[in-house]
Amino acid sequence: MFKRACSSIISGVRLIRLQVENVSSKTTGSNLFGSLNTSFNSFETNRSYSSILSFNLKSEGIMNKNTSIAQSSIMFDFNLQQKRNLTKFSLQKGKRKTVKTVVDRFYRLGWGIWIRTKCGRQKKLWKKPAARKRRLRQHVFCNAKQSTLLDKMTTKYWKKRRFYPDDPYEPYHDREEYPFTRKSPIS
Repeated sequence: MFKRACSSIISGVRLIRLQVENVSSKTTGSNLFGSLNTSFNSFETNRSYSSILSFNLKSEGIMNKNTSIAQSSIMFDFNLQQKRNLTKFSLQKGKRKTVKTVVDRFYRLGWGIWIRTKCGRQKKLWKKPAARKRRLRQHVFCNAKQSTLLDKMTTKYWKKRRFYPDDPYEPYHDREEYPFTRKSPIS
């Protein structure tokens, strides 16, 4: 880890030095400092990619010593990141906040498991057979690790059991067939 961090700093310094060397010697001092500022800003915005690009692409010959990181089109592949932004301390009251996409995509049953719909259930239905379309309409359980993660991403308001009239999930809120989740005694 330390080696990678040092290599990213060193490669960023090399980029700045190369860009300064490319500036002609006839420029005035103000232009030189302007070019230094732009090269340093490009290093700051791309410093996390510098170790990846210098390690992977220089060995393949894709980047030469005059190629800037900001000019490379390969950088866009690294920008795709999942986001699970949980606010642990809000600015107003200092409380945790619920991740709203969890509430939109998942549903919590009364015994603590989260359910979700299958992905791709509304795409290209014209080419899927009827049995597959029927399976895609069904809901599936999240596993224990995912349910724990989703519990951490929501507040206790969303973990309480809600009672709705004509609830289609009513038979699934209780889990009486297992002794750990049983509420009524065995008769």
